Amino acid sequence: MSSRPAAPTIPSLKQSFITSQTTLLSQPIAPSPSWQETNDASDEAIPERVVQEVLYNLNHTIQQHCRRVYPPQASRSIAEQINDVYTKDAERKVGGPADTEGGIGRELDLTEDKSIEALPASWHLEKDINDYPMEAKRYADAVQQLTELNDQRKQLRDKVARLKRLQTIVEPLQTDENGAGIQENLLTRNGPVEKELERMRILLARVGGRVLSLPEEAPNGEAKEVSLTEMVAQGRKRRVDQFLADDKVFPS
Repeated sequence: MSSRPAAPTIPSLKQSFITSQTTLLSQPIAPSPSWQETNDASDEAIPERVVQEVLYNLNHTIQQHCRRVYPPQASRSIAEQINDVYTKDAERKVGGPADTEGGIGRELDLTEDKSIEALPASWHLEKDINDYPMEAKRYADAVQQLTELNDQRKQLRDKVARLKRLQTIVEPLQTDENGAGIQENLLTRNGPVEKELERMRILLARVGGRVLSLPEEAPNGEAKEVSLTEMVAQGRKRRVDQFLADDKVFPS
């Protein structure tokens, strides 16, 4: 998700404006071309060396003055004072129906929840409603739409917060780039668990076939109990006997 730059605040805008103006005031001064021509044509022209020396001292004094009078801290303080004035004026203008002489200022930040919730549902001046009914209706519709959009934004914020919490919870269950992780232990199609179950099914089928091939009764006519442990032991003994009797392993 691409992150958009934050909207500029009133203090930042005012401080930027003050800084730009103080920068203009601190620019070095140079004689204009017309003055230079007049000085050159004069019988008592001021020497160029004197002009440059005076300009150097004057510009140096201007620079020192601007550093002392217009430091960044002072610009920030003035910007904050302007912001306080804007804020108090905005609070006064959205004070409600009792504020019969006020209005809604253009500087009010309608992207904030508090500002939207403070807006009256209808225009609070009865005289304006009677004189401008279409504008009053347009205002009421705009406030209603803005309130609905603000509610939707709150719901989206809550949803994003829940999804982020879920992401934090399931993060340990995620696999890495190579596919290794706890997900390998889950039962999925064509996964390791399914392959292991398939091998067990084949093994059980083989064991079942061996059991069915055994005689149901012993030679003496009595029923014979079948023990899987005994079958495994006999199979191991048979393989050992075959290994010992192999001429390739133990040539005679």
